[in-house]
Amino acid sequence: MRTFRDPGGEMTQATGIVEQVASVVGEPAVADRLAVSGPPDVLPSLFQVTTLAGASIAAAAVGAGRLLSARTGQGAADLALDTRHAAAVFRSERHLRVDGRPPADPGDPISGYYPTADGRWIQLHCGFPHHRNGLLDLLGAPNDRAGVARVIHRLDAAPLETELQAMGLCASMARSEHEWSAHRQGRALAELPLVEITRLDDTSPWPPRPLRPHDGPAAGVRVLDLTRVVAGPIAGRTLAGYGADVLRVGAAHLPELPTPLVDTGFGKRNAFLNLRVAADARRLRELIATADVVLQAYRPSALDRLGFGPDAVARLRPGIVYATVSAYGRRGPWSGLRGFDSLVQTASGIALAGARAAGSPEPLPLPAQALDHATGYLAAYGVLDALTRRATEGGSWHVRVSLARTGRWLQELGHHDTLGHPDLAADDVAPYRETAASGFGLLSYIRPAGTVAGVAPRWNSPPARLGTSDPVWLNPAH
Repeated sequence: MRTFRDPGGEMTQATGIVEQVASVVGEPAVADRLAVSGPPDVLPSLFQVTTLAGASIAAAAVGAGRLLSARTGQGAADLALDTRHAAAVFRSERHLRVDGRPPADPGDPISGYYPTADGRWIQLHCGFPHHRNGLLDLLGAPNDRAGVARVIHRLDAAPLETELQAMGLCASMARSEHEWSAHRQGRALAELPLVEITRLDDTSPWPPRPLRPHDGPAAGVRVLDLTRVVAGPIAGRTLAGYGADVLRVGAAHLPELPTPLVDTGFGKRNAFLNLRVAADARRLRELIATADVVLQAYRPSALDRLGFGPDAVARLRPGIVYATVSAYGRRGPWSGLRGFDSLVQTASGIALAGARAAGSPEPLPLPAQALDHATGYLAAYGVLDALTRRATEGGSWHVRVSLARTGRWLQELGHHDTLGHPDLAADDVAPYRETAASGFGLLSYIRPAGTVAGVAPRWNSPPARLGTSDPVWLNPAH
């Protein structure tokens, strides 16, 4: 068992992160080559969020190391991780600065927790205008928080949650962890692996081209990033850090959240294609035909209806790695629901457990969008591992991860109350900051955490503004 030293404290066994990484990647020997430094608890929480951060980021590094070995013929790469750096990058959106200031991101005042008539809490998520407008229409409430609160205070939580979800809106009743484990969706999650990697066909092995000096492990890998918000975009950002050519494809009519757009845009180009327009759908098919990876986080079955589901894409591009990021996983009554990190925390008992530990009357979320970030890194691990399998075994592959299954992983780590611990201060994250000029202004940001074979991931470009890139690949076909 490896140990690590907190520079300001005592020698501590790194069982949490190292053992979790070994379990996630199915490789006990990874413990012999993963060096973890820094304190075991950095982010204050009832839950082991620092372990979640370190283990998910290190899992992606394991995936990168495997691909590096497949492309170089060298042995397994040594890995290293600093827990403070991992904790900082796990809250990268909070540390982002544009021209010296936090980015302007007003949020939506209707979003948040509301007490209900039966003494419970319900959370509303109105990040996009159509979610807020649909909610106000259903409730018959004015567009102000006090008016919404008056209506909700007359309603019971569970029926309201059911009605809102049936309308395709975003809401969660606050449950206890016990209630969630007994819920049909909670039970369904117990049957799913944390990272599901499934072979789709019998395509022959696809040896990757050799790496040039200074190439990252994923250099030359073409990634179509069709995701928005946080978890999926973090997967794309992580792959970009390991050298992939990541083309983020959105559409002019789709709403965006400004801070995540910048924070997760490093290393990517940004193009527009409207998949309901025949010419744009044809162009996407052309891109897929020479791609290596498709990342998508649309509502379940949305891309299938447009002809871009995993089986259709594998027929179009044998050898593709198709990654699906969802809120609640592929099984259970909630498998088709929209969802966001905080809603999953509320539904699964994480927020209520945190509140009770802190003595708060209102649900208390985690100190980071931890399910989003961890799920993004797990998706990146799955993609990198599938690329290695493609090289050695052949096949097209489908990688599945979900916020709720990641939440279950966090809960399985158990409670470890550090709510009273001091949080990271500005001086603590300063060593991990870098700056870059961009179309958004001068950015100060947290660089990627971890190293593979002594080399840290790096982003080769700043975030691009929406629709400013051509929908083409940069690197030669391979």
